[in-house]
Amino acid sequence: MADDDTSTALPQTCVRCGQVALLRIVGRCGDCIGTLGLAGGDEYASWRAEVKAEFGAK
Repeated sequence: MADDDTSTALPQTCVRCGQVALLRIVGRCGDCIGTLGLAGGDEYASWRAEVKAEFGAK
C-alpha cells in the first residue's frame, strides 16, 4: 500500500476476539491489547514477545 496522505486505514479482524478494528498490533485490536495489559499474565507476556519480534526492542 502507498505510504502517502491519501491512503486510508482498512478494517481487519482481531485474531483474539474476532471483532473488526482499524487499530491492530500483531493481530490484536486495541481493546484486546488493553485487556491483556490490565490482566498481565502469560498471554500478555506472549503478545509482548511477538511485538518485540515483529518491531524490535528499543
